[in-house]
Amino acid sequence: MQNLSDPALLLAPFAVGAVLGSLIVWLVMRARLAAQGQMVDTFKALAADTLNQNSAAFLQLAEGKLKQQEQAASATLAQKTTAIDAMVQPVKETLQRMDAQLQALEVKREGAYRELAEMVTASRETQVQLRNETSQLLQALRAPTARGRWGELQLQRILEMTGMSTHALDFSTQTTVTDDDNTIRPDVIVALPGNRCVIIDSKVPLAAYLDAVQSGDDAGRKESLRQHARQVKDHIKRLGAKAYWEKIDGTPELVVLFLPGEHFLSAALDGDPELMEYSAGQQVILATPMTLIALLRTVAYGWRQESLRENVRQIAEMGRTLHRALALFGRQMDTLGSRLNGTVETYNKTIGALERTVFSKARQLSDFGAAAPEEELPSLEPLERRPHALTQEAAIADDNEAA
Repeated sequence: MQNLSDPALLLAPFAVGAVLGSLIVWLVMRARLAAQGQMVDTFKALAADTLNQNSAAFLQLAEGKLKQQEQAASATLAQKTTAIDAMVQPVKETLQRMDAQLQALEVKREGAYRELAEMVTASRETQVQLRNETSQLLQALRAPTARGRWGELQLQRILEMTGMSTHALDFSTQTTVTDDDNTIRPDVIVALPGNRCVIIDSKVPLAAYLDAVQSGDDAGRKESLRQHARQVKDHIKRLGAKAYWEKIDGTPELVVLFLPGEHFLSAALDGDPELMEYSAGQQVILATPMTLIALLRTVAYGWRQESLRENVRQIAEMGRTLHRALALFGRQMDTLGSRLNGTVETYNKTIGALERTVFSKARQLSDFGAAAPEEELPSLEPLERRPHALTQEAAIADDNEAA
């Protein structure tokens, strides 16, 4: 017989109860789960039926509402379409006008573009022609003969501009002067009042100046300017050595070297700042167009003053001639007055004798009735006026009588 105090025996009933309880709980839960699944399926079926019924009713209701809304929307859309058409019509017309204007502007733009293209083409051709002519001009100016002729024309224009060409003796061009040693020919001899004159020689040292203008670097430009200054200096030296004042009478001890451009002188001074002092030492005056115009206008003013003095001298000579003519005329008039005075005296003596010897006897015949009363002889009166002498005393007497 087993021992009742064994723990295993004591716990066995409890273990069996626990297993039985767990089995019962499982069975109950299984039954509940099965019932719950049936309930879910039933609910789903009911929900599906309800949903189908509600969906059909909703669709019918929605279809009716949509038809109503569609009809209302159609009416509203027609009204809005009419209103929008009324609003858009002016915009449409404006856009049409703008389109027409844009088309017209496009036509004008195309025409203007063609004209601009033609102008650009003409400008390009003109530029090419100008470049070619400039190149030809540069080549021509590099020739000494062309440079000299250009300088002489510039000098001639300045002489005409200052009014010096209006006087026949103001200047003579290309005058040849010969002395014992050689022959010199200044470009212009400008005559001054008082049998004086000033010599002007035109020089155009242009080759080095053109090189300086066309030079692309500063070093080459500076070297060309120095060469230009040396060329001008050589002209000054040769011109001073000619000593025009020793060969032409009335010339001051200087000669004017004309450079036909202000830039020629400024470029030469950039190459040699002491060029002015050197020219003064050589008795050569450097003149540009502006300074030469001032010089020649001064000479023209002197000629005008000389012309005024000549006019005054001629007026004085004419006055003396007129005085001599008036004196001769006065003497002739005095002779005529003397002769008229003698004629008046002779007339008075003649009518006096006629009155005494003839008319007095004839009137006595009228007293005896030998003549009709309407044929009475007139009374002859002597002349009392005498011609005035052309003397100062006679003029004063006439003035006093008139007063």
